[in-house]
Amino acid sequence: MTIDPVRIGGFFSTFDYESVLQQLAQARLQPVQRLEVEVARAEVRSQLLGNISAQMNSLLGAAKKLTTSSSVLGKTATVTGEAVTASALASASVGTFTLDVLKLATATKVAGTAISTGLDSTSPLNRSNLAITPTAGTFTVGTAGGGSAVLTVGSTTIDNLSLLDASNIETPVTAGTFTLETATGGPATLTVDPATQSLDDVINAINGAGIGVTASITNDPAGRANILTLTSSQGDITVGATGDSSNFLAVTKLSGATAGTTVNSTAGIAVMQSLSEVVADITAAGVGITATITNDTNGRPNLVSLSAASAITLGNATDTSNFLSATKLLASPGTTSRTSTLSIARLSPGDKMIDADFFGGPPAAGDQQFTINGVTIDYNTANDSLNDVLNRINTSGAGVVARYDLATDSVRLEQSETGSMPITLTDVGSGDFLTRVGLIGASQTVGENAEYSVNGGPTQYADSNTVSPVSGVTVTLKQVTTPGTPETVTIGQDLDGSTKSVKAFVDQFNAVFNAIDEATKINPDDLKESGELSGDSSLRTLKGQLRSLVTGPGFNVEGAYQNLNQIGIGFGAFGSAVGSTNQLQFDEGKFTAALQTDPQSVQNLLSVFTLSANLEAGGTGSVTGISGNYSGTRAGTYSLTDPGDGTMIIDFVPSDGSTPTQSTITIAAGGTNNTAIPGITLQFAGTLQAGSHTITVSNTAASPLARIQQVLDLQTAPGGVMEQRQASYDKVREDIEDRIADLEASVDKEMELLRRKFIAMEQAQARASGTLSALQQMQQQLTAILPGNNRR
Repeated sequence: MTIDPVRIGGFFSTFDYESVLQQLAQARLQPVQRLEVEVARAEVRSQLLGNISAQMNSLLGAAKKLTTSSSVLGKTATVTGEAVTASALASASVGTFTLDVLKLATATKVAGTAISTGLDSTSPLNRSNLAITPTAGTFTVGTAGGGSAVLTVGSTTIDNLSLLDASNIETPVTAGTFTLETATGGPATLTVDPATQSLDDVINAINGAGIGVTASITNDPAGRANILTLTSSQGDITVGATGDSSNFLAVTKLSGATAGTTVNSTAGIAVMQSLSEVVADITAAGVGITATITNDTNGRPNLVSLSAASAITLGNATDTSNFLSATKLLASPGTTSRTSTLSIARLSPGDKMIDADFFGGPPAAGDQQFTINGVTIDYNTANDSLNDVLNRINTSGAGVVARYDLATDSVRLEQSETGSMPITLTDVGSGDFLTRVGLIGASQTVGENAEYSVNGGPTQYADSNTVSPVSGVTVTLKQVTTPGTPETVTIGQDLDGSTKSVKAFVDQFNAVFNAIDEATKINPDDLKESGELSGDSSLRTLKGQLRSLVTGPGFNVEGAYQNLNQIGIGFGAFGSAVGSTNQLQFDEGKFTAALQTDPQSVQNLLSVFTLSANLEAGGTGSVTGISGNYSGTRAGTYSLTDPGDGTMIIDFVPSDGSTPTQSTITIAAGGTNNTAIPGITLQFAGTLQAGSHTITVSNTAASPLARIQQVLDLQTAPGGVMEQRQASYDKVREDIEDRIADLEASVDKEMELLRRKFIAMEQAQARASGTLSALQQMQQQLTAILPGNNRR
């Protein structure tokens, strides 16, 4: 019996080796899943430590606030009235005193003379040196016997016959082209040259442009011919085009006009009226008023005066021009005679002084100087405005405040400090700024000193309104008191502020405990509910250390209180068994009573912390002695290495295990050094010699909170315990991530190798299949030709 061999024909053509590789890779990568869990745990542990560290940092801040030397000795100051305000230092004594304010301190002041030139009454109103430019519109004047008249402020009549550059048009016209267009007449580009054309010439050119536009000069509402009007017989007019090079349309105020078959200037195109013209219009109004421009007290034409036979009335609710207020007439007193309440001309303090309208001309040109209270101020009229100079004075340190008073048109100085000090003023060299503004020689109003009395005692004097009538109390005088009615100032303990500070410490102490408890909790019934740091004994040790310090006594603390429980800070409800709760409690009543009974003892228990330095005997180097009070923050040992060559190496090893430090100083024979060790002066021999010394810093007194602060400093400082522990978990996480990456790379490499083998086997099977097929064909052919193969 012939048995055919077992054949697996076409096995690799149907075999999904990629699926096999994927399952194999998953099997190989099972350890990665466990490692990823470890990465997540390391991350969580680092975050938990970070949270605990943050809470401890906050506790450190609360502790530092209480360990200052007067953290609970603060005082409050209350006042019965509004004539004074008061504040108290911790050193102030509790009690009450009265204060009579007899006089307030004032500062020396000086005012210059008016500095602006008078009105230019014949120039247009917007160029006449008025402080406030009158706006175009209407205003009303009248008299009791003559009725009222509505007058118009605006443009004058245009001079349409003179050349444009010599006419009274408000804005100069530039040479170039402008465009007009009508709906059916098309566009026209016109050329304008102000040196050869009048306004009439341009109007004629528009009329002859052949686009159906007729231009003419028409009257404004006041009846003055100063409006350019365009009318079209060919539809709506379009004014201007992108390529226009002349400003003609803008100057004639056509650019912004409403489109239509008629287009008018939006306002008069001629220059504004002058003040003289408006004054003449008032006189000619027919209401019986005579208007004139008169001089102010400085002899400048600077006021508008009105007179009439009957009472003068000014203004109406429907007025549209500010002319009456700009000329200071609207609020002027009087009946038949009314005059501007202030001089109405003003220079512009923001203009360069060389261009400003100074009365008598600007200060001397060039680089100049003056001094105020001995401080030199530089200026140059070509570069500086009046505002520039005043700002320079105010930032110079001259001790004065300088300003330009618009109401009086004068420069005013006021001493920054109160009291009877004069202001010294000097022009330097050829400079005359102070003279020009009228400060040199001006009468000064010398400041006065404050006067007050305490508890009805003798008058006391001060050059300031901020005084210290009793030790540790600062009072600001605001107003003079009524005779016989003094202010009462009461100084008391700041119980509220002290209580809030202690409560903040207690709350944050509990926040630290809560964070540690959450991270280290153990649930024996369900380990999944335990904290990620449940096995961390160091955190439980830290918690125990903090608890021990907050419940234990201070070290060498002077006073009636030796532990925090005596002033209301402890564990458990007060009156219950010690340790009955994990929360630190604060009995505000007990704390307040202790603070009122013996505030200094409470302060000592919260903040005392002293260190002393001692030069150990037996030193062999150049140090002969030390002096001073150690002001560092940690106990420890200073090792001084003296090579004898003028240098000294100083190593400090803290007792609390924090990071040691090293420094090198230069020393001199017979000299001293007070910077190497905080608060200590090292004294050196007349001859330097090689050797060494030891200085020991020991703790001589410490409050419980000061000791807690030291522990927290060590834990939370940069590079401290908590940061190092976080870094260790971060390192664990990074190492595991590296292992995962290596394992994944190894599996990828193995799978790639297997993939190549599968491909090679598939190719080999394909070749074998081809050979088998060829052999089968040969067998069939042989069978067909051999004798007897066709017989049965």
